[in-house]
Amino acid sequence: MVSEALVARVDRLDRIPFQGTAYRHIELTRDPLSGAGARIAGGRWNPPESFSVLYLGLDTDVVTAEFQRLAARQARALADFLPRRLYTYAVQLVAVLEVTGSVVREELGLTDEALAADELSACQEIGAAAHYAGFEGVLAPSATSHGTVLAVFMDNVQAESSVEVVRDRIWRAPADL
Repeated sequence: MVSEALVARVDRLDRIPFQGTAYRHIELTRDPLSGAGARIAGGRWNPPESFSVLYLGLDTDVVTAEFQRLAARQARALADFLPRRLYTYAVQLVAVLEVTGSVVREELGLTDEALAADELSACQEIGAAAHYAGFEGVLAPSATSHGTVLAVFMDNVQAESSVEVVRDRIWRAPADL
C-alpha cells in the first residue's frame, strides 16, 4: 500500500517534461515496449506485482554498466546472458519526477546510498507514490553511478507523450557491448 503522506509530498513536486533518446537491453524474444517483467518482478522504482515499467538508460554506457551490475549481482558472466537486443527509443514525456538533484532527493528523504543499494524499498515506495500521483516516470541517477536512468510508467503515459522504438541491434558477445 502506498503511503498517503508520501503521495502528497510527491504530488507537490514539479512534473518536468523529458524529450530525448534512451536505451534498453532485453532478451531477444521480449516485447521492447512491454514493462511486464518489471511489473511482475519489480525493479528499483516499482515494487513486485505492481505496474509496468520500462527501465531505460540515457546513453549506452549506463545501459552497459547496468548490465554488468546485473551479471555481477548474480555471480554470472556477461556471456551467460547473451545474446540480447539493445533497443534505441525516442521518448517524449510531459510529467516526469526528476530525482537527479539533491533538493528533490532531500525533500523525499532519498539518500545517495538508497539510490545505489541492493535493497530497493526506499526507491520503490517513491516510485509507487509517483505512479499513484500520475507521473509518467522517474528520472534518476543510475545505481551504478555511471549516468542517468529513466523509468517509464507505461500505463501512465499520456496521450501527448510517446515512447517509440527507433532501432535495435543484437549483442552476441561481450565485445559487442
